[in-house]
Parts: sequence; structure tokens; C-alpha cells
Amino acid sequence: MSHVIWDESVKAFRISGFDEASAVLRGQGWSSDPANSPLVPADVTQLPSSLMLFTDPPDHTRLRRLVAPAFSARAVEAFRGRVGLIVESCLDQLEDAGEPVDLLADFGYLVPLAVIAELLDVGVEGAEVFLDQTPDLVRLLEVDPTPDDVRLAVTAGFEVTMFLTPVLARRKGGDGDDFISQLLRTELTVDEVMATCVLLLAAGHETTANLIASGGLALMQHRDQLPALHENPSRAIDELVRLEGPVRIIGRTALIDHELGGVPVPQGSAVLIELDRAARDERRWPDAERLDLTREGPGNLGFGTGIHFCLGAALARLEAEEALTRFFSRYPNAHALTGVPQWRDSGTFHALAELPITLAGRNNSGPDRLRES
Repeated sequence: MSHVIWDESVKAFRISGFDEASAVLRGQGWSSDPANSPLVPADVTQLPSSLMLFTDPPDHTRLRRLVAPAFSARAVEAFRGRVGLIVESCLDQLEDAGEPVDLLADFGYLVPLAVIAELLDVGVEGAEVFLDQTPDLVRLLEVDPTPDDVRLAVTAGFEVTMFLTPVLARRKGGDGDDFISQLLRTELTVDEVMATCVLLLAAGHETTANLIASGGLALMQHRDQLPALHENPSRAIDELVRLEGPVRIIGRTALIDHELGGVPVPQGSAVLIELDRAARDERRWPDAERLDLTREGPGNLGFGTGIHFCLGAALARLEAEEALTRFFSRYPNAHALTGVPQWRDSGTFHALAELPITLAGRNNSGPDRLRES
């Protein structure tokens, strides 16, 4: 079976093999700029041109160098205690809400929202703006956005920008330790700081919420895996990202002629890297379809790789670790109320539309008892 095929219906090459996908993401001669893609409407020019996700070297190299220190493993790990407190607060709200609850809307969305609001230090008002706008803002990450997607994303971006503009103005030249103040002290322009905040919301809120909800559903469906979650949360999240990662497809455009898996890919061609299928490549993982939180072995592409490896991967992983371990420590018997989950209609994202659950009683003994059971 070929892992590189031409899809006439979308006028793009589909890449489904791990090695071939990795070659594109790590290789040179590929563009992430939507302006170069034949799949993207012309209206994409309305989106901020300084969004790091949509830039190529050398602009991308400069932007990433300036932003990366704020997302280093050490900087993120120092935030773990605060994330844990945020998760516990969200769990308390979940418990007080009464059943049934929606694990996505009532927990998955709230954890990364509160984390981002605290990172940016924007208070309750900012959190409310972000909660309202990120569902539309994330549409700018669709690899084949419709004109409506672009219109809604541009409108949401405008609303977020209007809220953040006076925030940036007040903090420029200050000595605050929040994320915005740190970025304003770098060589980034104010517009680039704004674009970075917009990207953090678009790529960091919705996708992390989806990972928490989809990962939670997977664990409810494979309850025998719960001890492995508590034994080694980091390894467990790796496996959940592999099989339940929130991004299904990443788009690139060939800047030069390439050959992938023996298939010629001419200059100017759009390629769709199918991360969900690459994650199930039997050439890389034995029994690749099976969820196994004890799985050791090679890394996956759930957060991308190469120069566009997800800058917020460490933060997303930390949030998912804290959210899922604490949730299942408190509610090990929680289960979904519908036999067939409702998934969002998106070719780009692996995302639930909702996940109604019952908490099924609280466990007050913590993960140690679960490990022994």
C-alpha cells in the first residue's frame, strides 16, 4: 500500500506513512505559509502575517528564538504546582454542578482557559473573552478553510486583539513577570507579541481541551489502563497524544520538486500530512491500533516535528497530565452516558462535540489505592 497518494477530490497529496510524514515536517523546501497553498482562500491575507505557525524561515527562525524561552521545559515545569491548583478548582466546580456533566465543556475547556488567562494575567474579563472567541479563532488552523472559516476566524481575532491592545499598551516597558510582559521585553514588535498571544489561544486552548476530553473518553473505554496512567503520566500522555491527538492533518506546500515514498511531488503541490494515520503506521509501532499506556518506544508526530514542532507541547502535556491524573484519581468510575460519542465535523481536528458523563461517585483515597487494585 502506498503511503503517498494523489487525492483528486481535494487536489492535494495525502501522506499517511510515518517516515514520509516525518520527511516533510523535518525537510527543507516546504512552506507553512497559507499564502503559498492552493487550498487556502485568498481571504487568508486578512489573517495576521506574523503568526509563527504560518511563517517560513528566516522569519520563523527569529520569532521562535525570541518566544521559545517562555515555553522551555524548565519554565513550564515551574508552573506545574499552579496548574494542579487550577485543575483541582475546575474539578470542584465540576462536582458542584450536579450530574450529568460535559467533560469537554465543563472541564476540558476550562483547564487550559484558566491556565492561559493566568499566563497572560488577564483576569476573569479576559477569560470570558477567550472562552467566547477561541471556538471561532481555531478555525484559522483548518488546513482547507472555507470562506466562512476565514471570516469567523478574522472576526474572533479582531475581538481578541481589541481586548489585548490596551493590555499590551499598559505593560510595555514594565517589569511584570506575566507572559505578555516577558515578550514585550524581547526584540519582538508589539504586533508580533499580539500575534503570539492570538496563536497561544488558537493552538493552545482548543487543542489542549480536545486532548483532555478525547483522552478522558479513551480511558473510560479502556479502564484497565488507569493504573498505567498514574504510574507514569508522562508516558501515558505520549500514547494518548499518538492515538487521540487533537490534530488530524497538517498542510504544507512544496516549494521545490520532491519525491516521497517513490512518488513525485511537483513544486507548488499541496500535501496533507495525515497525523492520525501516520500514528497507526505498523512499520513503526507493533499493534499500532491498540491503546497501551505502558508502550515504550519511538516518539510520535502528535505535536509535529522539525522547525514547527509545537512550541507549547510541554505546557499541553503538563495540563493533560494534571487534568487526567487528578480527574481519574477523584472519579475512577466516571463513564460516558452515550454509547456513540459525538465528534465535531472537521477534517483537520480530532475533537468531540460534547461528552456527557456521570461521575459515578468520588474516590477519596487517591491514586495509590487505584494502583493497588
